[in-house]
Amino acid sequence: MPKKSDLVNGAYQLIRISGLTSAAVPEETIIGLQVADDLAGELSTTLNTGYVQPAEYGQSDPDDYSGLTNQTAGPFKKLLAMELVDFFGKQVPISLKMNADKGLRSLEQLLVNVLPMQNPGTLPIGSGNEWDYRSDKFYPEPISDDGAIYHNTTDVFQYAIDWSQWLAGANTLVTVEYEADVGIVLTNETIVDAISTVTVSFSTVGQFTLCSKATDSIGNVTSEKVIYNVTDCNNNYYP
Repeated sequence: MPKKSDLVNGAYQLIRISGLTSAAVPEETIIGLQVADDLAGELSTTLNTGYVQPAEYGQSDPDDYSGLTNQTAGPFKKLLAMELVDFFGKQVPISLKMNADKGLRSLEQLLVNVLPMQNPGTLPIGSGNEWDYRSDKFYPEPISDDGAIYHNTTDVFQYAIDWSQWLAGANTLVTVEYEADVGIVLTNETIVDAISTVTVSFSTVGQFTLCSKATDSIGNVTSEKVIYNVTDCNNNYYP
């Protein structure tokens, strides 16, 4: 994981104007760290870069891990270089501004996740470019969100529940039974101490509910429910 000094030094290396050198002196490194913290805070209003802010404002250390990945560090350095030039009261070269614009677009492409779009039920499938005599000439009405978790039909993952708070340390977890809508496929059910785990996959698209019912060593029962909205990544609607 890149350190904050990697970001600052990399930004200075991108700067080729009078008054700022590619190899920053210690004073410039401290300033660069503060500008990087401010830039990351500003970006956090729209992009979750994962940047780690210091516990106390203005106290970042060069050896602190930035929280950025190898993929996001490069674009961030381009933005930081432009911020530093502006901070020192210099005119931003066009080439540096263009690099910064590219960096911002890269961060947006890496970090922005757009949820699948639901076409309205009044829109014909194919929008007039496709027509046959099937019964499904129109897109279906949108399913409600209901706080559901979005997945694709190709997703396979482990669904784990920690029942410790319910057990309160007095009892043990004996069984966990699952009730799932058709469309959810469950495999590899396990219980380890107070944690139940099951592998979840999907056989079709749609909205599905998975209920988990736990029983403890003295017969108490409780349950958890999760809702999934499952889409096909090759389509933008629910059949």
